[in-house]
Amino acid sequence: MPAIPAPLDRDAIDAVLFDAMGVLYSAADDVGELLVPYLRSHGCVLLRDEIAQLYQECSLGKMSSADFWATAGATGASDEEYCRNHRLTEGVVAVLAELDATGVRLGCLSNDVREWSKLLRERFGLGEYLTDWFVSGDIGVRKPAPEAFTTVCHRLDVVPNRILLIDDRAENVSTARAAGLQALRYGTARLSTMDQLRKELRPR
Repeated sequence: MPAIPAPLDRDAIDAVLFDAMGVLYSAADDVGELLVPYLRSHGCVLLRDEIAQLYQECSLGKMSSADFWATAGATGASDEEYCRNHRLTEGVVAVLAELDATGVRLGCLSNDVREWSKLLRERFGLGEYLTDWFVSGDIGVRKPAPEAFTTVCHRLDVVPNRILLIDDRAENVSTARAAGLQALRYGTARLSTMDQLRKELRPR
């Protein structure tokens, strides 16, 4: 039986954190959908699991993106070229603008390579709305590890139950709730579009 979504306390939210892949950006499985094909186009012959492991190490800040391309054997690959493959989720800017107008604090909690995260936020102008960025490549921990959520609460100086996480992965949502945060899972039948998310977040 699927878990019943926890009720959202809209009057007790000081900060909203968006996941990146599958929420801000349309590719939910960025490794499978974008990274592996890009590496193949640049001559990488590593197995899919080897690429995933290498990516995880890079997304934990254990190597630079330049070292990642070199280790993967991707001749001529670059951060800029790879990041051009990403697209914003349709309607996400309207959601960010509406939330920003309410004065709530907005940020991003993402498992990503620091260099790629920075390029993408600059390319799409997301820094205009999202002022706090917690990227695994910077903080050294990936969701769903509980430490990711305790780190965010500490750095925001906001108690957990006044932070809302919007994420597309069930394990991230459940772990966030276990850490005391409010959380919504995006990409379900109930919340499959940004228009539905915007309506869900509006005061009742």
